[in-house]
Amino acid sequence: MRYHWLLLVLLLALVLSAALAAPQPKPRSQSLTSAPQTAAYTLAVTLDPTTKTVRGEGRMTYTNPATDPLHELWLHLYLKAFSADDTVWMRESGGSHRGFAADATRGDLTLTRLTLQGGGDLLATSTLTDTLLHVPLPMLLAPGQAVTLEVAWTSLLPRVFARTGYGGRDDTFFMVGQWYPKLAVYDRGQWDTEPWHLNSEFFHDFGRYEITITAPAAYVIAATGLPVGEATIADEVQSQTFIAENVSDFAFAASPDFQIHTTQAGPTEVKLFLLPEHRASAQRYLKIAVDSLLTYGAWYGVYPHARLTVVDVPANAGGAGGMEYPTLITGSGDSLPLSDGYDELVIAHEIGHQWWPMQTATNEAREPWLDEGLTEYSGARLMETTGRQLRLGPSISAATLDWTTYASQPAVRADLPAWAYGGDYALGAYCKPAVGFITLERVAGAERFRKAMTAYLAAWRYRHPTAADFRAVMERELGDLSWFFDDFIATTGQIDYRVLPITDSSVTIERTGSVRVPTSVLVSFANGATQTYPLDGIATRITLALPPGAQPVAAVVDPAALLFAEVNRADNAAATTVQPLPTLTLAARLVFWLQTIVQIIGLFG
Repeated sequence: MRYHWLLLVLLLALVLSAALAAPQPKPRSQSLTSAPQTAAYTLAVTLDPTTKTVRGEGRMTYTNPATDPLHELWLHLYLKAFSADDTVWMRESGGSHRGFAADATRGDLTLTRLTLQGGGDLLATSTLTDTLLHVPLPMLLAPGQAVTLEVAWTSLLPRVFARTGYGGRDDTFFMVGQWYPKLAVYDRGQWDTEPWHLNSEFFHDFGRYEITITAPAAYVIAATGLPVGEATIADEVQSQTFIAENVSDFAFAASPDFQIHTTQAGPTEVKLFLLPEHRASAQRYLKIAVDSLLTYGAWYGVYPHARLTVVDVPANAGGAGGMEYPTLITGSGDSLPLSDGYDELVIAHEIGHQWWPMQTATNEAREPWLDEGLTEYSGARLMETTGRQLRLGPSISAATLDWTTYASQPAVRADLPAWAYGGDYALGAYCKPAVGFITLERVAGAERFRKAMTAYLAAWRYRHPTAADFRAVMERELGDLSWFFDDFIATTGQIDYRVLPITDSSVTIERTGSVRVPTSVLVSFANGATQTYPLDGIATRITLALPPGAQPVAAVVDPAALLFAEVNRADNAAATTVQPLPTLTLAARLVFWLQTIVQIIGLFG
């Protein structure tokens, strides 16, 4: 997803650069299994640049994944969200999406045929509500039984807005996403029948796609999956078939201006479809893509596809930028130079989505933190691990940017459905879980945390995990994590400790935040000795049991700075004299003043 909102806090974040040291990743081997073929599509579509439409027809096959029979299907018709001002999406957005406003052009999806293969019409008995089509079946679909629908439709693309549409030079750039009738997910006894909301992304089943795309011969096509053979060209029209296995969606882009650059990331081909105005950034695009694929593969498990496609986005079509689809991502679409690090962060983030949720297909609308939070964390840590920073003025880390955004309004929950957030969606779904995962990684240790994430992917690849499933794996690997899941993610609670003024023989620590995260206290004594005391995080106030006769002169809670999500570290240290405290104190004071500035300005309301 795009996150232009992060730029709003860049200037404030310049006073702090977080040090997120971590060992280099060690490659992990992992056996891969095929995804269940729950929803498969064989479609032939035609892109018409003049009418800005995609006409399609073909077959959709749905295999009942449940243990109970089904008497209905549901289809998502996402483009209908842009068909009128009174749709759920348009009402919630007011016609604006992450800094981009809709113009008078409309998007729409019109079904002209929906029948059982070799059978009767289903369209006449179907009911449309907003972006959802309810399709009663004339028979029961038994567990494991498949049904094939024959479909024909026309998609009207808007001027690029909210991930999809046309723009670029002479309106010849097309990003075609959310563009076809999409089978909804039936999981754990119920259909996903939530309409498309402003903040929501997508929830789809896995399957096989065979998509034949017809377009003018002058256009270069980038798509999910791999092309089959060479494109056929006749009468200035080309047709190209793409096949994608074990994926949950299909998107494509087309432009006569694309220039193709190719490199390898291990066994994976990286194919960059670059616009000529950005040719100077080709190698940086490819380098961050390769680094992301290899690093995430080492951290979590290898990327399971033969190709990753990266689509460059023109400046006047930025609404299509910073988006993820299976095996295909888009760049930021910003006019900023790639050398500022922001576009690299966007690429790192979107490639992170190739793991979360493209391999672990969580419900991105109902539990967005499971994909956006994990991916935001992954991108920030990737940037740090590979030595990349954001350079709009003095350099800062991507993690610092997340922390600064979170610190501006930390009283937000991370576990809400996307539609329950307003303007604080970025805070709750991206930044808070990201700084939480950095904290969890530091507390658990990087190697143990990576091992737990690898176990989660292995257990839930090509399935639909929930937050409860994620927690079960993480706690199996790391032990009780109530402080993280119950105190931090599921409440507005914060991490906060402080050291009270030191007496001649006493050091007292208070946990002023509601998050019961374990930590430690480093105490320095007058004789030069030091001692570290563990805190389990349960008590709200504890006076340390010091050696008899010891004279404490200084104390620092969380001396290794493991609690990255702590907003106020200015009171984490105390001393009996005005002599300089450890380096941590200076960093804590910088954090305190940065927090104060951000709260005064109130960037996020």
